[in-house]
Amino acid sequence: MPTADRRRADAFANVNRIIAAAREVFASKGAAATLSQVAAHAGVGNATLYRHFPNRQSLAAAVYEDVFATEVEPAIISLIETDAPREAFIDVIEKIADLMYAQRPLLSSLDHLAELTARLFSSKRELLEALVKHGQSVGDLRPDLTVDDVPTFVAMVTAASVALEQPPELRRRYLSLMLDALNPADAQSLPPLS
Repeated sequence: MPTADRRRADAFANVNRIIAAAREVFASKGAAATLSQVAAHAGVGNATLYRHFPNRQSLAAAVYEDVFATEVEPAIISLIETDAPREAFIDVIEKIADLMYAQRPLLSSLDHLAELTARLFSSKRELLEALVKHGQSVGDLRPDLTVDDVPTFVAMVTAASVALEQPPELRRRYLSLMLDALNPADAQSLPPLS
């Protein structure tokens, strides 16, 4: 393997180790976790960590993106194949809330959670469009809901659930209640997007 290719492979491996370590360290140590602890847990030096993630915010965003890719995307894909879109949608939101709860020390480092969520969801726009259309066609989602509403709604609902530190059994109850806002029965028309 040429030297440049080996360096790229090593850098990629370092990034993956750092992200995996960050998920573990922040989940176990909470707000007291430091980037030095993450570097040590990943088996890299501080300089290597800072080369890839110059601050806590960039590392937090990378962890959130990793959680989204490995655990949320598969749940979104399974939504389209279900006969119970409302329950499956609650399952996905609950999964995101559970994951965010486990990584809550990083949430304070995410400056724009809704924007980051929207960007991640936008990469799955076709899947979301299929999901929303399916939910609307079976009457589970209001007809004026747009694909662009979903990421902000998900970010708001999950962030609120995590901030209130709801236990899992209450989390699902209140997620279900909040999801009723997307249901068409007796819904008032949404104000237009500005």
